[in-house]
Amino acid sequence: MDAMKHLILISLFIVSISGCSNYKPTIQQGNALDSTTVSQIKVGMSKSDVIQALGSPLLTDDFNQSRWDYLYYVTERGQRSEQKNLTLQFDGNVITKIN
Repeated sequence: MDAMKHLILISLFIVSISGCSNYKPTIQQGNALDSTTVSQIKVGMSKSDVIQALGSPLLTDDFNQSRWDYLYYVTERGQRSEQKNLTLQFDGNVITKIN
């Protein structure tokens, strides 16, 4: 009888910890910066054209409104596996430099 109780306790313990896992989902953050979309961005485009193509920038500097930063990264299993950056410089409403 003691063996049966012991077996039941072990079974319950195994079932209870089987739901515990170290699963970390893949997380994508920022603006998707695929090469096709980025290649459409050209010097001379307006801010509204850029927003239409890429969306709003992830980062804007309050002290330098002429710089927009687009960032994209993927985190897999807690580690950053991919990162892309795009910086646009504007003069007024027009792109003057793409990094």
